[in-house]
Amino acid sequence: MSDLEHYISTALKLAADATETAHQTWSQDLLVDYKADGSALTQADLNIEIRWREAIRKNYPSHGILGEEFGTETGDSAFTWVLDPIDGTRAFGAGLLNYASLISLCRDGTPILGLIALPMPGLLFWAAEGHGTHFEGRRVHTSGRQELDHSVIHLANPESFGSESLSLYDQLKTKGKQRVYDAGSPAYGALSRGLIDLSLNGDDLDAFDICALCPIVQEAGGVISDLNGKPLSILSKGAIVASASPALHQHVLSL
Repeated sequence: MSDLEHYISTALKLAADATETAHQTWSQDLLVDYKADGSALTQADLNIEIRWREAIRKNYPSHGILGEEFGTETGDSAFTWVLDPIDGTRAFGAGLLNYASLISLCRDGTPILGLIALPMPGLLFWAAEGHGTHFEGRRVHTSGRQELDHSVIHLANPESFGSESLSLYDQLKTKGKQRVYDAGSPAYGALSRGLIDLSLNGDDLDAFDICALCPIVQEAGGVISDLNGKPLSILSKGAIVASASPALHQHVLSL
């Protein structure tokens, strides 16, 4: 087994643990707290990331860790795990289903492995450099759509857009064949399956929201970047856009 295959195996085990915890917490009486910035927080966020960190430290003591809930642990290798135990805690805490657990592994800051786990209904996407994007045991691909007018467009929560990203949001909400809203990170999995052609998120993203999405989109044949077309990395934050093809991506960037 190669090192990358070992990392994939570890990520899948971490996802299985998160799925069980998130499912149990969501199904019981949910207690929602709030951070200083007003974002939601549940015990599932904390418990999942604690166990993830313990497993990563045990298996890869030289690797760094960046997580939403407990910050950065600097490693002494090229690898850093980027973790978001519950992406979409706002929806999770409201008893809704559009949330996920995100795991990424970056090498020298570039995401090379990504995983989107959907605890309900217990499905997941994973992708790794040179291995393609996989959903429920099969390899998946974007639609390859090139025309904006015929595209299914996902737009994030309108409150997340500001300044430059708001202009693009306002243009896209009147375009395409169909629009869906505020699906969160699961929308990027849907894009990798060819069900969504374009996904736009606003300014409120951090690296732990972004990194896992990159291999999922790219290994399925899509393109993902910031709004200036710059590649995404562990240093990225702010608005992002993903497209089913390079041609569609360039069309959107030109807006």
